[in-house]
Amino acid sequence: MNPREDTFRARPMAAGQVLVMEDESSVAQGLKMVLQEEGYDVDLASTGRSALDKMKQGGFDLLVADLRLPDMDGMEVIREVKGKRPEIKVIIITGYGSVSSAVDAMKLGVSDYLAKPFWDDDFKAAVEKALRGRKDVHLKEHPDIVDTGEGPSLMESIRETPQAEPKRQPQVLLMEDESNLAQGLRMVLTEEGYGVDLAPTGHSAMDSLRKRSFDLLVADLRLPDIDGMDVIREVRDKRPETEVIVITGYGSVASAVESMKLGAFDYLSKPFTEDEFRTAVEGALREKKEAVWEKRIEPPVTEEERLIQKREVIRVLDRTARDFGFWRELLAIGSKALDGYQLSNEAKAAIVSGDLKWINEHVGELTQKQLMFIYKRLEREAW
Repeated sequence: MNPREDTFRARPMAAGQVLVMEDESSVAQGLKMVLQEEGYDVDLASTGRSALDKMKQGGFDLLVADLRLPDMDGMEVIREVKGKRPEIKVIIITGYGSVSSAVDAMKLGVSDYLAKPFWDDDFKAAVEKALRGRKDVHLKEHPDIVDTGEGPSLMESIRETPQAEPKRQPQVLLMEDESNLAQGLRMVLTEEGYGVDLAPTGHSAMDSLRKRSFDLLVADLRLPDIDGMDVIREVRDKRPETEVIVITGYGSVASAVESMKLGAFDYLSKPFTEDEFRTAVEGALREKKEAVWEKRIEPPVTEEERLIQKREVIRVLDRTARDFGFWRELLAIGSKALDGYQLSNEAKAAIVSGDLKWINEHVGELTQKQLMFIYKRLEREAW
């Protein structure tokens, strides 16, 4: 059997293939009309289950998803879609918008979050932006932590690992105008071993950022001089390597969505607990560290590096043939299961996505046992 027979089927090219998951018939029909006038091919699903069934039957570029459905939570559908097909864009439409659901949605990779009622032009703009420049999926890869027990190699000497880096205290800039809160958060961060600078205004924060680099900006939005969102835009433009966590006593769906679109790692509404704050900071700094390592995992250049990578790909596929636990882990968490193997990002992506063409070109012929994981991986795209 051809392993691709059960995957999402391609359909004739239109401006975009859109599935609208909405249980209110009048709303669904209205959105369908708007989208068809813009040249999109549109299908409707009134329940979460029917939406998932339609996803299996035909390839879609965009899911427009209501959250409150008669059979299941719309967020569950979104998690399923983004987990199995991360290249599919998602726009949420909901009459029950909340800051927490907006932040959770944006963390899942949702393109936009529209609270009902919304204007046709806002909806069309969100759809156009989500589908603009859509390309084939490119999986985000996580870094290696190399520990094969086989002694140092040329690739290990080129690629820096966390063990090879000197211990450095993460640096945090805390932009908060309430003195008592700022001092309290500073104490929490200092106890965790972070270096902390305080900035009571937006301009003082930007001055600090011009003078030196920080790993993390903790940003209040309401400041005495300028809008905290302006500072975040400046940081994301001039210092994209700096992670951002928003803290605000005036949380709103609009500001939460805008913050996450700008690349904020998290959005905390005051009051929040110390544990919530610590967890957010730890996650943001881990994200930054992984992003730095990811840049270093380059494709092999020399013949020795290519041979090492070929050996590592074969090791992974051999292991899938004898270790069912590893097989399931690889399907469940993707490239995270490949920590410890000396693999470039493109090699990890090829294994995780079942890119048989890449594997044949860079590794060569494989045994039937080794190919079994690749074929099953391709079949799994049918959910």
